[in-house]
Amino acid sequence: MNLHDTYHRLEQDARDYADADRVLRVVRRRRAVRTAAGAAFAALVIAGFGLQSLVRPSGDTIVAVPAMSASPASYPALPAQGPVGQGAAVYTPCRDGCPTLLALADGRQYLLGAHTVTPPGNITLSPDGRWLGRPTENGYELRDLLGDTVRRVAGVSPATGETGYAYGPWAWSADSRRLILAYHLDGNVGKYLDVDLETGVATAPPAPEGYEPVGILNPGDLVLLDVSQYEGVRREVKLRVGAVEVTFRATADGVLADADHGLTVQVRGDRIFLLEYTGEKVAVLQFDRKGALESRTPLADGRYPVGPTPDGYAVVQVPRDQPNGRQRLLAGDRVLQEFPGEAEIVIPGGARH
Repeated sequence: MNLHDTYHRLEQDARDYADADRVLRVVRRRRAVRTAAGAAFAALVIAGFGLQSLVRPSGDTIVAVPAMSASPASYPALPAQGPVGQGAAVYTPCRDGCPTLLALADGRQYLLGAHTVTPPGNITLSPDGRWLGRPTENGYELRDLLGDTVRRVAGVSPATGETGYAYGPWAWSADSRRLILAYHLDGNVGKYLDVDLETGVATAPPAPEGYEPVGILNPGDLVLLDVSQYEGVRREVKLRVGAVEVTFRATADGVLADADHGLTVQVRGDRIFLLEYTGEKVAVLQFDRKGALESRTPLADGRYPVGPTPDGYAVVQVPRDQPNGRQRLLAGDRVLQEFPGEAEIVIPGGARH
C-alpha cells in the first residue's frame, strides 16, 4: 500500500471527530482525496512497525529508540499531572489495533490510549513540543508537558449549548501561544475558538460566516479563507490576511485545486504555503503575506508534502518497498527524521492547516 492509498484508507475509516478533512468534505461536498497524504493535516502518515529515530523540535537528531510494540502494556501511561518533557511526535505504530503514543524529545514514550482514533486530525503537538492537545469526553484538553498547566475547553456548542459536538485542531501560531479549534457535530463545522495557551482564554475569532481560519501569521493576524473556494478548479485563491484581501496565484500550467486535488493552505510565521498541481506533479509555493511568490519547489517522484517547520518545508520521501524500506523526513536536502514501517505520526505543529 503506497502513501496515497494509506491516506485514502485513513480518510475512509476515521471517525468524523478525528478526521478534519471528512468534516470539510461533508460541509463543502468537495473531493478530499489528496495526491499528497499528510498535506491535509500537516501530519505525516508513514509505513512500518517501529520508529527508529526522532528529531527535537529544535532540529537536533536524538538517539534511536527501540522498535515499537503493538501491545499497550509495553508502555507506561502518561502521568496524570506534572511535567514530563518536550514532545517530539504523536504516533500509532500501525494502522489497526495499535496504541497511540507520545514520544518525547529525550526518547521516552508514553501511552495515550489503547485504541484512540488515529492521531492526524484530533491529537496535536504545539510547534515547540510544549503543548499536547487531545479530545476528552467533555471537550478538549491542552496540557503543558513542561509544567503543571492544563487548559480545558468545555464540549458545549458556543452557539446553542447543544452537546455532542467535538473539537479538532485547525491551526497553530508559530510561537505555540495560540491554537484555533474547530467545533463540529457529525461533520458539520459550527464555530471556531481561538485559544490563548498563556492565559487559557478562548474567544471566537473574527471570522465572518462562510470563512474558515486557516492560519495565524506573525505577529498574530488571522488568515481566513472563503470556503466556497474549495469547489471547482482553482488557479488562484483569495485569502483575507488580517484586514486585507490578497490573491495568491498558481504558476504556468499549474492549479491550486481540481477534481483530484484539494486546496491546501498552510501558514508558518510570516509565510503562506500552497500546493500546486501540474498533472500528477506537486510543487510547494511559498508566498509572503502580500501574495508575492518567493519560491516554487517541485517535489520529486516519491516525495510528498508535510508542512512548514523551523527547518524549512518538510516533505517525506517514500521508498518503493514500504514494508521493508525506510522513509525520510526532509527539509531541503537535510534529513530530519527516518522512519520504517506503517506508523501514523503527527509532528509538532501538525493540525488541519
